[in-house]
Amino acid sequence: MKIHSICLVKNEEDIIEYCLREASSWSDFIYVYDNGSTDATWEKVLSIASDKIIPWKQDGKPFKEALRGEVFNHFQHKASPGDWWCRLDADEFYMRSPKEFLATVPSQHHVVWGIAIEYYLTHKDIRHIDFDRSIEDILSDIRYYKVENSETRFFKHRKGLEWGENDSWPKHVGIVTSERIAYRHYKYRTPRQIQLRLNTRQQARAKGFPGWEHAQENDWKEKLTEAERLHYDDKDNKLKIDHNKLPRHIEPVKRRLIKRVMHATGVWV
Repeated sequence: MKIHSICLVKNEEDIIEYCLREASSWSDFIYVYDNGSTDATWEKVLSIASDKIIPWKQDGKPFKEALRGEVFNHFQHKASPGDWWCRLDADEFYMRSPKEFLATVPSQHHVVWGIAIEYYLTHKDIRHIDFDRSIEDILSDIRYYKVENSETRFFKHRKGLEWGENDSWPKHVGIVTSERIAYRHYKYRTPRQIQLRLNTRQQARAKGFPGWEHAQENDWKEKLTEAERLHYDDKDNKLKIDHNKLPRHIEPVKRRLIKRVMHATGVWV
């Protein structure tokens, strides 16, 4: 089993090297698509290119989730049935090795959802964190979080999978497994990074991308929150996750049954 990670990135110079090095511990291949960075992101990717870390291309076309499909369609010949594909964002770090986790997924299941442990900068952090240090040190001091989001992060490779140019995921991507894998998500890391994130996403919305409603603020200070509204991470891996408050990830019974039949009979690959 190999893991093929798709990293679609833009303006993540502060964290991209750390992300790729960490992910290379469990990814067999990381294909990087730079969506037109205006900072040093692409140069940093090029500087650490290897047999695992593969800078594919830089293209500043308008952002859409389906851009990851371009990566899949270009590199799918490198994958074998039973391999896995990962949506790897530059600011996400898994709490458990995906290689170990995916090895436990039942053979008849094809999709794994992740649980996002969302970290936030608080007014208290701004007063106490030294943002001139390395990104590893900064992330270790960002402790306030909440858990309310869950999304697809992995799907199993099968011959015949089709990923359309306007689709966020391949067609008939498969049956979702019940257990989810948790990852730490650091979307707000430093004042400078937050401001750049807001600017980058507002530009994408101006070019027609319909999402990212959370990026409408103009100043990074508007993204700071109160520590009292969040949980505190003691770094003991005992995080507070209420699964009942997460988005539903298992398909309704009828839909799941249809998927089982269609995949088992080969109607859907």
